[in-house]
Amino acid sequence: MDEEQNLDDRFIDLFTTLVNENAGWLSFAEFMHHVLYEPKIGYYSGGRQKFGHGGDFITAPELSPLFGRCLARQVGEVLSETQDGVLELGAGSGSLACDVLRELERIGDLPRNYFILEPSPELTSRQKETLMVLDPNVRNRVSWIGELPKNFTGVMVANEVFDALPVHLMVKSETGWMERGVTICGGQLTWSDRLFSDHRLTKAVDQLDVPAPYLTELCVASDGLVRDLAESLSQGCIFVIDYGYEQLSYYHPERSSGTLACHHQHQTDGNPLTLLGQKDITAHVNFTRLGSVAIDHGLDVSGYASQADFLVNCGITKFLEELDPESVETYLPVVSSVQKLLSPEIMGDIFKVMCLSRDIENPLMGFRHGDRRHRL
Repeated sequence: MDEEQNLDDRFIDLFTTLVNENAGWLSFAEFMHHVLYEPKIGYYSGGRQKFGHGGDFITAPELSPLFGRCLARQVGEVLSETQDGVLELGAGSGSLACDVLRELERIGDLPRNYFILEPSPELTSRQKETLMVLDPNVRNRVSWIGELPKNFTGVMVANEVFDALPVHLMVKSETGWMERGVTICGGQLTWSDRLFSDHRLTKAVDQLDVPAPYLTELCVASDGLVRDLAESLSQGCIFVIDYGYEQLSYYHPERSSGTLACHHQHQTDGNPLTLLGQKDITAHVNFTRLGSVAIDHGLDVSGYASQADFLVNCGITKFLEELDPESVETYLPVVSSVQKLLSPEIMGDIFKVMCLSRDIENPLMGFRHGDRRHRL
């Protein structure tokens, strides 16, 4: 408890300074950035466990290694056309990299390089520990980089990266739209609304026809990340795997509370102003906007499907057929995990897979059936 209180106090001191330096108000995007990424004390910078049963949430790679094996099949297909390497953004615990590399080794499609772009020193250390189980010939292909390379050829993977990018909050009342940020009152963080100062927010709400009251988000930061990825990619594919919606669903009139959510010890809440640095803060991805920005920067949207369709297309049911159903102790847990990956109510339909590409001619196996690009 003392450690948690100390962390809260350090954040309050930080935000008191930042609010005072910014005329008494801080955008939620800035607040979210500091809570998640502030050196030493931010959620992704600190040392507490985040992933898996002992953390705050479970990602697909922690749920089943078959997720990584399926993705590897798609990665291998692209590498056969582009050669070169794989680049994973924000590799979490390292489980996905481990599973992908194992499968690529098994099918004979190992890349020359597997780069990991990871801003967190703590997670980098954990990833290195996870990858120690790999054969040295495979493990030695992995390296950690501090920035996107130039003229990259191959496959980029962003699994649950875009949902953790800072978002602006926009709130509509009977008097119109305002931007919601934070201020300090009596030594405590509190909400504060003001007129838009960013034309991108004004442009976004001009396209929305929703009733008041209405709260939603806009992730301007995703525009910049897509631009940077497009500038880095010379030839190949970018696979974005995340939970989210198309534009019409994202800003549906009935979604009046937005998509912002916090995750702590496998519980979800909607108050990001508590447990600072101790819980994750996320927002769903607007895949329509993401695809549109990618096209503006010279990329193609080569596929867009539910996670369930993508995994089935990449052979997850065939992997299950390789198991012995008579071995109940091993078979049932695997089937249970796969059901969670595929179930529409859990992960199968909430999570989407989008492929952004440059100079890729051949169709991709992951989108053979169930391609939803027409919904974007």
